[in-house]
Amino acid sequence: MQWLSIAGGELQWHRAGQAPLGIESRFARELIERDAASRRTTSWKHAERDESGRGMLSGAQLWGHRGAASGALAPPRFLYACAGGEPGVVYYILAVASSVGLFRYHFDEQREVRLFHRSDAPVLGMTYDGDARRLILASAHPDGTAHLDVYDEDGNLQGSVTGGDCIDAAPSRIWGLPNALVYQSTGVARHPQHGHVVALGHSVINRLNFVTGDIDTVLEDPAYDFVAPRAGRDGSLYAIRRPAEKPAHEQAGTALKDTVLMPFRLGKAVFGYLNFFSQIYGKEPLRSAGGPRAPELDQDLGQLWLHGRLIELNKIKTDAQHAGALVPGLWELIQLPPHQRTPRVLASHVAGFDLRADDTPVFTNGYDITALEDGRRVKLARRELVESVVVL
Repeated sequence: MQWLSIAGGELQWHRAGQAPLGIESRFARELIERDAASRRTTSWKHAERDESGRGMLSGAQLWGHRGAASGALAPPRFLYACAGGEPGVVYYILAVASSVGLFRYHFDEQREVRLFHRSDAPVLGMTYDGDARRLILASAHPDGTAHLDVYDEDGNLQGSVTGGDCIDAAPSRIWGLPNALVYQSTGVARHPQHGHVVALGHSVINRLNFVTGDIDTVLEDPAYDFVAPRAGRDGSLYAIRRPAEKPAHEQAGTALKDTVLMPFRLGKAVFGYLNFFSQIYGKEPLRSAGGPRAPELDQDLGQLWLHGRLIELNKIKTDAQHAGALVPGLWELIQLPPHQRTPRVLASHVAGFDLRADDTPVFTNGYDITALEDGRRVKLARRELVESVVVL
């Protein structure tokens, strides 16, 4: 058995009985090396004047504050990965500097092929369709929506297959059904006059047929979000189920508390939404840090975005709902067998999962990577802050 894991933005290749192998992006390494060389060459522009330079402008004043605040590039982060159409070939999405890139990697040759990289284009999931030899990426847009786009194996955009005021993410192929896939979808509610996003609905699982264009909702419950779907070869549907986030007015205990806290909650929600998109598309937070941005501020080590939900890492050891896992116990791996309407729970504290060829789930609680075999849990590996696992 072989599988990939992404933990802390790093990608590793696991093989049974062998030590895991870290995958390094040559493109990212060369980009960071060029940036470091450029900063060494131009460091004099940003140097502060000494005491003998009275009356002279400092480098930051002469060349602008941006140069002084830019600093080194943040480390690259692997975001998503999937198996390719041939053994020993994988595709992955990599974030480096202000851009996101799609790459193909050949294990035998340790060769990386850059298919594209572009700025301000967040990706919310990917899958490879081996029958049609194409990639499907979930691409986010500045208006707060995200849709599924089709690319050929060389990274050329072929068109979009979903649309509307929604956030479509986490596409996954359906084995044995060419031109079909499952994905998660979340509705977007906007202000009737101004058009900005005011709320998000619960996440459902849709099935798309490329040929007919039909989209069917196959798993939905207003009380839950269903995310990261996988289709089993026997027709079962697997997904992570978690409680849907309620609006602030439903979480409050009394009408008086609602009235007093409503302005604060509304302001906090609006600021958080605008700050999130400011960091994605402008690369700058709205909140001032009181000084120049250091590289480590680009990725807040105290927080992690996982399946559209913000995880506070300080709660892992202090919150009983986490019980030492990356996500709470109510994040459950569920299976919906064919021709049934009620899913069954397979595991709790599930941060990510994938399926073997025999439909055996391989999942992680953020630390342990485990296989569920005949009702038994078999530990495969352990890493820190595992975001996803991909069976090859």
